[in-house]
Amino acid sequence: MNPQNNNLFLRFYRAILNAPKLTLTFCAIIFFVFGFFALKLPIDASSDSLILENDKDFKTYDSIIKNYTTQDFLILALSPKKGDVFHHDFLTTLQNLTNDLKQIPQIDGILSILNAPLLKSAPNLELQESLKANLTLLSAQTDFELAKQELLHHPFYTQNLISKDLKTAGILIYLKNNTRLEQLRELKNTETNESQKQEIQKLIEQEKGKVQTQNDVTITMLKNLQNKYEGLQIGGITLIASDMIAYVKSDLITYGTSLSVILALMLWVFFGHLRFVFLTLLICLFTLVVSSGIFAAFGFKITVVSSNYVSLLLIINVSLVVHLIVAYLEFYSKFPKASQKNLLYATLLTKQMPSFFAAFTTMIGFLSLIYSNILPIIHLGIVMSLGVSVALLFTFVLFASVSALLDKPKHTTKLSTRQQRFLEFCANLAIRKSKMIYFFAILCVAFSLYGIQNLKVENSFVNYFKDSSQIKQGLLKIDKDLGGTVPLEILLTFPNKVTQSSIDDEFEAEFNSLESQDTYWFDSQKLRLAKIVHNYLEDNPYAGSVLSLHSLVRLIGNLGINADDWTIAFLYKNARDTLKAQIFTPYANLEQNQLRFVLRTFDSNPTLKRNDFIIQIRKDLESLLQNEKVQVQVNGVMVLYNNLLQNLISSQVDTLSFVIGIIFLVFLWIFRNLKLAIIALLTNILPLSAIFGILGISGIPLDLMGVTIAAISLGIGVDDVIHYIHRFKAEIKNHSLQDAILESHDSIGSAMYYTTFIIVVGFCAMMSSNFIPTIYFGFLTTLVMLLMLLSALLLLPALLNSFCKISALRF
Repeated sequence: MNPQNNNLFLRFYRAILNAPKLTLTFCAIIFFVFGFFALKLPIDASSDSLILENDKDFKTYDSIIKNYTTQDFLILALSPKKGDVFHHDFLTTLQNLTNDLKQIPQIDGILSILNAPLLKSAPNLELQESLKANLTLLSAQTDFELAKQELLHHPFYTQNLISKDLKTAGILIYLKNNTRLEQLRELKNTETNESQKQEIQKLIEQEKGKVQTQNDVTITMLKNLQNKYEGLQIGGITLIASDMIAYVKSDLITYGTSLSVILALMLWVFFGHLRFVFLTLLICLFTLVVSSGIFAAFGFKITVVSSNYVSLLLIINVSLVVHLIVAYLEFYSKFPKASQKNLLYATLLTKQMPSFFAAFTTMIGFLSLIYSNILPIIHLGIVMSLGVSVALLFTFVLFASVSALLDKPKHTTKLSTRQQRFLEFCANLAIRKSKMIYFFAILCVAFSLYGIQNLKVENSFVNYFKDSSQIKQGLLKIDKDLGGTVPLEILLTFPNKVTQSSIDDEFEAEFNSLESQDTYWFDSQKLRLAKIVHNYLEDNPYAGSVLSLHSLVRLIGNLGINADDWTIAFLYKNARDTLKAQIFTPYANLEQNQLRFVLRTFDSNPTLKRNDFIIQIRKDLESLLQNEKVQVQVNGVMVLYNNLLQNLISSQVDTLSFVIGIIFLVFLWIFRNLKLAIIALLTNILPLSAIFGILGISGIPLDLMGVTIAAISLGIGVDDVIHYIHRFKAEIKNHSLQDAILESHDSIGSAMYYTTFIIVVGFCAMMSSNFIPTIYFGFLTTLVMLLMLLSALLLLPALLNSFCKISALRF
């Protein structure tokens, strides 16, 4: 280290050690100030948080919401205890359930077989009279058997309000739109001033928070109804978002609590002193609160992906503290008569650079996530980089100031004989059996290369949750019995007809005027194309419920009426607004000159390959409509989700390339030796590549959280290598190469042993989550950290022994 810098650090440490109470008072003020902000840290698991940054399809999706005035909705599924859904007892239950649902304030509308509009269930009424009478199953004029048949074969209701086997009834619940939110979004789209846009965005975030709160309350009330109505299941994208938030909150509390208890026990076992246990927990709590306050102050949100930040920050922070404690105890063991202040000086000065570089490489690992193009992953990268910075700074400050107020411990605890023998065994194996280690390393590379070729990214929403969870059971029920889960939308946009100003023929002018009227919009071409596309989609094995203008044509055909363009126009003109809102508005936008097809896909189908499915639909529709002069667009939640999944592989390559490149440069800077830099990098890359091999061979898909494992593990894992080589370079000055390895294992090996096991136990705690990606994240990260420890204890010393010359290291 530069002597001038060393003096600067020495003065800094002296200021802390000479005035520990003043330092702690200053830290307490920081703690309470940022603690205030930390209480306001928001959690976001909306569908907006699961999209790609600058996804071009999101703009189209946004226009669909606006042009078709879509509402958020939930789907309930209920099965009768006896008979079918038309059994008297079940209809009474359904009516009671409907009455209970009406008491929930946020529900704007309810559609079930009880109030679904019917057109041919009154034998004495003509079509126009039925339209005016607004018939339903419970209307006095309705013939029950006719209504039953109409509902059973109704193109809008089958697989939506009623399953094909009549054993399940669906209830669509439309949630109230937030008009203030819609106004703000419109205002933001028209605003050109960037500062004004940011202000509007803040207001949008506030309104979204209100909507989320209202949705959570609504879903809680619906879940309470599950106690009253046995077998009632809930599904829908809104439910998935709400339950994800509940899991995030639960994980934050569970991990924070359970991890603190586990870490405390491990620290007690390792060091045998309560002072080290409480000191470590104090530093971790301080870092967590201050970091959370900074995140909130900068406007960051906790998402499904960044919900692990509590665990990650605790693990990294404990690792930093453990290295300080081990170094302090080592100095104390060597110089038992030294003053507490001198022991702390020596500890801080010795560990400042390796700790700085270890934290720096960890930050690089997290910062690499900004190349992912996925908002929640980008936020995790930024949030954790800030958190590690805070951890590094205040770990040294608090460790020094608190320890300065305490006396030296009366005794120290060393590693057990078995653990010491294990470290010694690793060192001897690396020195004497290096060829065997290289053989297994080559096997690891071959295994990894094979597995990487089989990596996949297929993830269904259904499989994000445990089999025993209510949400999964509900989603599966609705997916299989009520026409699928995840929506996909097809838009056909027709060219606008050019108004010819030169038209002077009165007849032509009058004709064009008539043609522009709404009733003339439904021409034979649109009905023909609606039929072609609808039938094509319906034949797809992964498509469940398909709704479009052709559904209406089928409905009229079922009435025995010729459903031509004139009939559709007549119906459009005479239908009540409520009926029009159900059968016309969602599927035809006259202003945009557009037809819309809405289908729900079977998300639980294990053979569904989302990307292939979407590509095939685009290709087939373009082929089917190649001579029709219409624009075809495929969009919807499924497309946005698939865009995100397809980005995972490229995101993985980008983030990993960045972090490997930067860490290699950092190694060159730290070690100032090309050979050492290459050895350090290989030591970490080999175990990391094994994880990709396991993912590919086991068939575990790469998901939103899995894509962060490589960068995070590499960032954390290189800490051991940095500390080891730093110690090895110190030992090589006074020992032979083999003795330097034995001494390094004996000293820094124990710290690596402690920190890795603490990290491993920490990540193991994640496996208790209800969220499947978190479980995989915990399992795979645990595995890679153990492999990295083995690599650091075996492969690293073997490479040092085989390829380094003692003369080149003594500088």
